[in-house]
Amino acid sequence: MEIPDNLTLLAEDIRYLRHVQLSLLTGIDSSNFSAWSNHRRISERSLERVAQRLRISKLDLLKGLELRRQDAAIARAAQAKATHLIKFLNSNQETA
Repeated sequence: MEIPDNLTLLAEDIRYLRHVQLSLLTGIDSSNFSAWSNHRRISERSLERVAQRLRISKLDLLKGLELRRQDAAIARAAQAKATHLIKFLNSNQETA
């Protein structure tokens, strides 16, 4: 079955899909997508399987996973910064 052009996934789309959506599209447990998006490398076998099921190239899938990793790293850094800011503001409030 051919996928209509307007439903074809791109690397940028992979970047923003929920883990559960990726799981539903591929039949692969969502925890794998979480791991691949954060720290674990995807095996060649899994890469082939996911790309085939999503009907995208392995290169586009790898690009999408890399974009997810970048976004996760940016989010972690922003959250850590906010935590430090909260502590800073609370400590200054206590001394005032």
